[in-house]
Amino acid sequence: MKFDGNAFIHSTLEDGYDFFITDRWKKKRHFKISTFPIPVGFLSEAIEVVKGPGKEPYRFEVISDFDADPEQAELLLKAKIKKGVNRQHLVRDGNRLWICDDRILRGRITSNDDFSDTRFDLMLIVDGRRITIEMFCLMLEEYEGWNFKLTIRDPSEDDD
Repeated sequence: MKFDGNAFIHSTLEDGYDFFITDRWKKKRHFKISTFPIPVGFLSEAIEVVKGPGKEPYRFEVISDFDADPEQAELLLKAKIKKGVNRQHLVRDGNRLWICDDRILRGRITSNDDFSDTRFDLMLIVDGRRITIEMFCLMLEEYEGWNFKLTIRDPSEDDD
């Protein structure tokens, strides 16, 4: 953790320790894990180390109380990583992405600074892929007339 003169700044990618896991498709994934204090307790955070264009990192979080065992929090975080990287929500068919048969998408909403294929300031990260709002709308076309439930939750909450 560094102090920039005004606030403490933490970077899990710089300060975290290495954690490797192989997903069910035999892809070895590299994460950086760190636990650090936040106003309500401790945040245990894992960020995937990715290289190359078009790849977006998986991110996982667990919040624990000040008196919690940090090793236990990180074990919960590692279980969350294992569960997360072993799910698949998207299927590629040619140049198009489709929502898998269970019709559930889990991912992250994040800001966008690449406007080469979108006009929106936000994008989705699903299965480590960048999904523009336009791509998301294309994925929904086959479900016209269906009902849906959209749930938005804190990243530290479990997603089941």
